Amino acid sequence: MIKLIERILEYEKNFVSSLFGKIFFREILTNSGRFIRMMALPTLFVNFLFCIVITFHGWEAVSLFGAQKFLPAASILVMIREGIPVLNAMATIAIPANAISAEIALMKLRGEFIYLETIGISPFRFAIFPKVIAITFVSILFFFISTLVSILAVFIDIVKIKGVAEGIFNENVWGLINLQDLFGGFIKSLIFGLIIGQISTYLGYYAKESAEGVGRASSLSVIISSIVFIITNVILSMILFGGLTVELR
Repeated sequence: MIKLIERILEYEKNFVSSLFGKIFFREILTNSGRFIRMMALPTLFVNFLFCIVITFHGWEAVSLFGAQKFLPAASILVMIREGIPVLNAMATIAIPANAISAEIALMKLRGEFIYLETIGISPFRFAIFPKVIAITFVSILFFFISTLVSILAVFIDIVKIKGVAEGIFNENVWGLINLQDLFGGFIKSLIFGLIIGQISTYLGYYAKESAEGVGRASSLSVIISSIVFIITNVILSMILFGGLTVELR
């Protein structure tokens, strides 16, 4: 347990120090582009379909009270506050984070970190820090893109398929969704990206230098990231959206 704490403190110390040293911007851009290519299609497609499912089930519920006009805003609100950050975090864990852990563990196994140190380059600054920043940036980017995709999905389902007037759609969506909702989703995406990036790189960085160590780092990355981000999501939801206020207890 003490050794684990020492490793975590060492990792965080290296991460913070990387903020003030030489930053390899090319590595950040390269990793960001790679993660975007890996995540774009599955992430946006899942968000689109999930939003359609929400409006499908919500339509029957609001019809009981004659409140169909509020469904577009409610569906998009659910996606911005919870759906998009959670779905994107799950996609991040399953695709780039999983690959990052194995990639870093393999770099250690092949002796690439020793080579970097030999030529005077910090392995942490070159291989770890850029990946964490890249995965955090991509998480934020996909939050905003997925928000637009969700609005499009609700518009198609509610206006084009179910026949709700476009004016009612615009009035309710832009009238009920505010900057606090977008800010909350943004903060969630930022924190999830940072957490997932750090966990996946940490496990790869401290993995055993063997084939078994590579596989273990990859598996643990998925398990631990999932548990931590779900717990974090509950806490952030209560803080950002009023769950800890007296009025909503």
